[in-house]
Amino acid sequence: MQHISVKELVGENAITLDDGEAIFFRIHDPLIRGEMVELDFDGVEIFASPFFNAGIGRLLADVHPDNLNACLKFQHMPALGDRLLRRVIENAKEYYAANQGQREAIDHIVHEAAVSM
Repeated sequence: MQHISVKELVGENAITLDDGEAIFFRIHDPLIRGEMVELDFDGVEIFASPFFNAGIGRLLADVHPDNLNACLKFQHMPALGDRLLRRVIENAKEYYAANQGQREAIDHIVHEAAVSM
């Protein structure tokens, strides 16, 4: 099993897309191969959905949800982080289950919302 300390990789704030991508690039290939990966969140204090979207949700484009659940384990995840992670995973499941046209429409809506902020 590959053990990754999230705090050592991204610090105590797991917030940004870049931080999520750092996790994604460390765990994507092992998960594709069906290897076990453990993300240890000991010492991580703050969580945000962009981090989980880029680091975990994006995996569902290539990894079946059942395989992700079987191979990716989380340690020392506070309740707030766990709730946020579960929501991101559910949203990603719906997104990647949609057809290409539906995903493009979702992407357009999200982009327009981000531009108007």
